[in-house]
Amino acid sequence: MSILDELLPISVETVKRNLHGIWNFTNPSVVSHNEILEMNKAYIDPDFKWINFTVEEQTKVIVAPRSNIEMDASNLKEEFPELLYIKESLIKYVFEPNKNTSFGGKAK
Repeated sequence: MSILDELLPISVETVKRNLHGIWNFTNPSVVSHNEILEMNKAYIDPDFKWINFTVEEQTKVIVAPRSNIEMDASNLKEEFPELLYIKESLIKYVFEPNKNTSFGGKAK
């Protein structure tokens, strides 16, 4: 997962530094759907509720199978040590700025 508010300035810096090679342009680490939904509940809408699909139910409604992989962002993190891990970046750039707003839910 990539948080563009954080990564776009880094992309400009990669050009300024004349960096070459293959770069997985993503925040390091992983986050699950349930973790994001829990963050939504904690920061945006405490009344938010959801029901998870089973894998069998999911396969009936999606066109292609899901792949849950972690992209290797170690070279990006090494070059830009200030780059946040995905959960921290979600909180800083998505959930904190929208805390107690109507973003994604009812107004508070």
